[in-house]
Amino acid sequence: MKNITIKAKLILLFILIKVIPLLLLAYISYEGVMKLDEYLKNSTKYLYNQSKEIILNTANASIDDSVKNLDKKSQLAIERLSFEIAKNVADFLYERDKDILFLSNIPLNKDILKEFYKSKQREIIVHEKYYYNEKKQRWETKKEKERIKPQERKAQLKDNEKEFNYTDPLELKRVKIPIYKEVSYFDINGKEIYKVSQINKQLLDISQKKNTYVNSEDYFKKIKDLKKGQIYVSNVIGQSVKTNIIGTFTKNKAKKANIAFEPQNHGYAGKENPNGKRFEGIIRFVTPVYKEDKKVGYVSLALDHEHIMQFTDTVNPVDKNPIQDIADASVGNYAFMWDYKGRNISHPRDYSIVGYDPKTGEQAMPWLSEDVAKRYYASKKDINEFLKDYPKFEEQSLKKKPNMRQLIKDGNVGLDCRYLNFAPQCQGWMQLTQNGGYGSFIIYWSNIWKLSTAATIPYYTGKYANSKRGFGFVTIGANVEEFHAAANKTRNDVRKILHEQTINMKEIVDGNNFEIKSFIKSLINELTVITFIMVVLVIAIAIWMSNYILSKIDKLLVGTKRFANNELDYRIKETSNDEIGKLEKSFNKMASKIKNLIVEQNELNEHLEEKVKEKTKELTIINAELENRVKQEVSNNRQKDMHLVQQSKMANIGEMVSMIIHQWKQPLNAISMINSGIELRLKLKQNDDDALSKDNQSIKKQINLMSNTMSDFRDFFKQKDKTIYKLDEVIHKTINLINDIYRSLGVSINYNTINKDLKTVGYENELIQVLLNVLNNARDIIKEKNCEIKRIDIDVISMGDDIIIEIKDYAGGIDKAIIENIFEPYFTTKSDDKGTGLGLYMCKSILNKVNAEINVENFSQTFDNKEYFGANFKIIMQNYKG
Repeated sequence: MKNITIKAKLILLFILIKVIPLLLLAYISYEGVMKLDEYLKNSTKYLYNQSKEIILNTANASIDDSVKNLDKKSQLAIERLSFEIAKNVADFLYERDKDILFLSNIPLNKDILKEFYKSKQREIIVHEKYYYNEKKQRWETKKEKERIKPQERKAQLKDNEKEFNYTDPLELKRVKIPIYKEVSYFDINGKEIYKVSQINKQLLDISQKKNTYVNSEDYFKKIKDLKKGQIYVSNVIGQSVKTNIIGTFTKNKAKKANIAFEPQNHGYAGKENPNGKRFEGIIRFVTPVYKEDKKVGYVSLALDHEHIMQFTDTVNPVDKNPIQDIADASVGNYAFMWDYKGRNISHPRDYSIVGYDPKTGEQAMPWLSEDVAKRYYASKKDINEFLKDYPKFEEQSLKKKPNMRQLIKDGNVGLDCRYLNFAPQCQGWMQLTQNGGYGSFIIYWSNIWKLSTAATIPYYTGKYANSKRGFGFVTIGANVEEFHAAANKTRNDVRKILHEQTINMKEIVDGNNFEIKSFIKSLINELTVITFIMVVLVIAIAIWMSNYILSKIDKLLVGTKRFANNELDYRIKETSNDEIGKLEKSFNKMASKIKNLIVEQNELNEHLEEKVKEKTKELTIINAELENRVKQEVSNNRQKDMHLVQQSKMANIGEMVSMIIHQWKQPLNAISMINSGIELRLKLKQNDDDALSKDNQSIKKQINLMSNTMSDFRDFFKQKDKTIYKLDEVIHKTINLINDIYRSLGVSINYNTINKDLKTVGYENELIQVLLNVLNNARDIIKEKNCEIKRIDIDVISMGDDIIIEIKDYAGGIDKAIIENIFEPYFTTKSDDKGTGLGLYMCKSILNKVNAEINVENFSQTFDNKEYFGANFKIIMQNYKG
């Protein structure tokens, strides 16, 4: 190799490093292409199958989640519907309270009662007459519901066309009927003096039970102790209606039951028996009448129970039209109502309502479960005597059976949840409403899964004030398949689309396989031709490149030798811009830099001291500029701090305004009620000077209350000097400012102190601001976490020269990672729109002004054998003992 020229070596090197690898690369490429062909075939098939499975599994999981979410949304909607119905019932009953209190406060005579009776009317929805279709074995009406025919079905404007949907109203028949079946005035001995009645027009002695509705009322004994303004409200009273057939009343069922086909003699049941007997009930309201502070008699209103039943009988919870004129209990979608003890008081099937037996004046036998009925028959007792001591809601279960004997023999099937042990939803409803709330659950009932809701009727007058369930509760039963029909349609539509997409994907994969085969074949041919051409080109280039490089190297060698001989001004002629040309340029630059460095080194040695002074001057100017910039930045930060502090103050003012509004609601409501009473007396021409004077005094009292509230809040913002003040008074003032609004959020404040005379020196209003900041933070975290214990404890402790105010919540405490930072400015765990991070920092700054301090620690406390965690803020102040 020593005797081989560089030119030959370069040509051999090019062949070695270019041609041989190129040939090897061509061979490897060929093998790779063949393996790629096989791999693509297998992987495409595998990926197709895997993608298909993943898409199907993902789609099915997504569909299932969507169905669950849609079902939950529908469940919440029906719960909300139950809540709204219950609230409407309560509002309607409270209107009756107003009616009877109004009557008790005006001079009464027969004409007044008649005028009042006529003025109290209300529309109800009634259905058309039905006839029995013997061929179809069902009840039908000749007149179908008419709908208003729309002019167009599409949105008139393009902006409104997306998901444009509306429902035409049903033409329902409505009639006005009196709200009350009876309005009467009787003396303190029970003798009726004036009366307007649909029940019995004769004046009676109602102290005798036989002279009351269905011979079943004993209210005279219960009203003797009523004070002025107090109201007695009865149960739902009405004669029970019976049936021997459950479900649609057909001739075939009558024949099997061995009874005549006389539906009119059996209980009304909506579409199942539209010609049956109706339940005709009342709810009795009674209040005393006083003259000159002496009780002289009583006013009595007998509310027509039909108005109460309208709230549930006319509701269809799952249909597109939510209002109906007749219910169909057979489909499982209907609303009904129970009293506070669990007795049914409204149902599409009137025979399900618990009624009374006019012969005995006692409650008729309710439908019992088979196990309870066996014990009853064996006892030989009267049914009411037997049930008086019998356990209620006894191990209710779907495994238990109803007592069919009383259905077949007596037709007594009124529903009393307490003894309906074959219907466990009864216990579920009572649990949902035990605290006055509402909710739902799903139960397998009558061979279908049904959603069942319950919502408390929040009416708390008379005896109903002693029950958290108030008047009772509304329930809705809905077929689960009905309320998630939309979700099922979505499931089917998505699966159809997935099937179509799978077919399309297979066609695409098959087409890709054909294209891959064609591409591989073409690639091999091109690779062979290109490899041959590249080999020839590489050899030609190697010969040319070797000649070119050698000529350039010779020039560089000459230049290097001359520069080494101190010919510092010698430069190589630059003949190209390629790498060799760049090497020539680099050589020339290097030569120039070396020459310049030698010259600069000499000059630097001569002028070193001048350079040092010049650089020192430059550094002094730079330091001055930096100092000015730092001062400007500090100024900007102070302005920012002032802006954020102002924001924090405005947030406090916003809190105060919310409290003022809350404090004013009660007196404004009272003034509104007084004004309504004045207007009603004007219409009846019963206003007099005494009544107007009394109302005027009441209004002044409410206005003074509002004025005092405003004064308290105005004092909060006044700047005061440092004073000696009692901590107990300041804490009470703070609690009074916020107590109502906290109570409306369900948050209570528990304040305890041993020594109410503890004093300190400082700014009273600033301490209130600190307390409000800490209390509002506690309130916010309790709301955010919906804590089980919604309570804030305030304790004041005297320890030598210090007074410690402890403010505790039970919201889980403060994260250890941030507890050391919460008093720093701008540090907050709230979102930007809810906190500035200055509240606790300002508290700390305010307290520092009077040599006080604030700190926080986490703690735990046990209630009812359960441990709860929270944060304890401690405000430490000086104890003034002068």
